[in-house]
Amino acid sequence: MRQIEIRLDPALVESLLKTIQPVLDALQNELATPAELPEDDELLEDFWKSDLLDSQREELKVIANLFDDEFMLSGRALIAEDEMDKVIRACSAIRLKLRETMLAPIGDSQLEEGNLEGLEWTDELQIGYAAYALFASLQELIISQLAAPGPEASEEGDGLDWGGDEEDLEDER
Repeated sequence: MRQIEIRLDPALVESLLKTIQPVLDALQNELATPAELPEDDELLEDFWKSDLLDSQREELKVIANLFDDEFMLSGRALIAEDEMDKVIRACSAIRLKLRETMLAPIGDSQLEEGNLEGLEWTDELQIGYAAYALFASLQELIISQLAAPGPEASEEGDGLDWGGDEEDLEDER
C-alpha cells in the first residue's frame, strides 16, 4: 500500500491553520458549495445535505489528523492511500471556502493563473493565499502520486493485461 510523506515547517502550518480557523469552523456547519436538488422534496434534500455535511466533516477530520501534535513536533505527516481521496476533497472544500471569504478580492481566473500583480496585499490576503497554495499543492502531490504507476506495475508495461502477442483480433463482420 502506497502512502505519501509530507514535510512542512510546523510553525508555518500552525500559523496558517490558526488564521484560517474561522473558515474551518464554518465548514463544520455548512457545505463548501451550495447543494440544491432539482426536485421540491425538502425531506430528501435535507437528508442529502446532511449526508454531504457528515462526509465533509469526516474529510476535514483527516486533514486535522495530518497536522496533529506529532506533526507539530516533527514537521512530518503521512497520508495513507485509503485517505488520499478524503484529503483531496477536504482540500477542495477548504480552498472553495477560502476563495469565498479571505480571497474574495481576487478573481477566480487571477487566482487559478497566479496573475496576482497589482493587488493590495493585506495580511489576511497573504495568509489566505498561502493557505490556498498549501492545500492546492497538497492536492497536486496526491493526484500526481495516484497517477504514477505503483510498485506492482512492471517496468516493461503499464501493468495491464492486453492479451497475448499470439492473439489476432479480426473483424468478424
